[in-house]
Amino acid sequence: MDEQDETITEPEEVPPLPSWALWSGALGWWLADALVTVSQVRLLQYAGEAPTSEGPLWRMALGSSLLWVPITVLCLRLSEWFPLLRPRWRRAGAVHLAMLATVVLGRALFVVLTQDVFGWYARPPGFGTVLAQSVVNNVLPYVLMTAGAHALGLARRAHVRQQRASRLQARLAEARLQVLTSQLRPHFLFNALNAVAALVHKDPDAAERMLARLGDLLRHGLESSGRQEVTLREELDALAPYLDIERTRFGERLAVEWRLAPDVLDARIPHLALQLLVENAIRHGLAPRAEPGRVLISAARDGDSLHVQVRDDGVGLPPSGLPRHGRGVGLSNLRARLAALHGTRATLELRPGQPRGTVAELRLPLPSRGGEVAA
Repeated sequence: MDEQDETITEPEEVPPLPSWALWSGALGWWLADALVTVSQVRLLQYAGEAPTSEGPLWRMALGSSLLWVPITVLCLRLSEWFPLLRPRWRRAGAVHLAMLATVVLGRALFVVLTQDVFGWYARPPGFGTVLAQSVVNNVLPYVLMTAGAHALGLARRAHVRQQRASRLQARLAEARLQVLTSQLRPHFLFNALNAVAALVHKDPDAAERMLARLGDLLRHGLESSGRQEVTLREELDALAPYLDIERTRFGERLAVEWRLAPDVLDARIPHLALQLLVENAIRHGLAPRAEPGRVLISAARDGDSLHVQVRDDGVGLPPSGLPRHGRGVGLSNLRARLAALHGTRATLELRPGQPRGTVAELRLPLPSRGGEVAA
């Protein structure tokens, strides 16, 4: 399964059908069923094949059909609450079988108890015969209703997934364009090329290396495959050329420290999320001051979460909590992508560091230790 498919099969909330729609639809359907039944029997009456008079005919048709209205509503609700999908299909199957047995038994009792009102039988049979007749008459309609309800639920889930995938694609495209814009912004290129020019005569090897990494950085941005998530290992590979360029530019003013737990390198992370946090730390935390600074990048498992932290000892957050030279668009975009991918299970927090600087903390859901880390 590729990354996009795995993303869109994440559990998502499908809102239940409104009650008024269920009741109106069920009532209309079964009234139509009663009308069709009466019409068919009347045709038989005209042909002399059905001696039933019109009064009992309407009572029986309406009594039998309208009893299906609450059953239909309950069947649709049960299909929403207990869909026959993995991993809980056994429990859901037991619930639906219990409901089927209740419907068969309940309708048999209804026939026996209302025999005097509706006149179902000219000669009332024993309860065993009524129950057997109920099995014949009701099992197939209930099974068909359950199948139809599940088909409706699957169609609605597919629609929600399609909408969700479209939103994610739009968010990813926006994020990619934003990162590309950030990476290609004139002053970044100007500073990088100035650093290259300064190194050409003093340290030609360093200048050549910086140009190569600048090419790698641009290629990573332009050749983005459109994936929603990548492994942490891939994200670190994409981050490397950016850090190499910044190390060359800042020299001894920039130190980068890594603390990465090996068991989370294959965990998934939104594409370009880590690069955004590191770029914010360097651009807004370390660049405004002349003293040397340090960026600490760490990733580890914390229970069922991937805990990624980018800590710098720079100038810290302004009172607004947003980067000093920006409007926090990148962080807002990342939060929106996290919400679309994982709902409330993923968080991004920005807080002051101690004794100085800024800490960006990203938490993403991980499989339990008994399961395999998604790759």
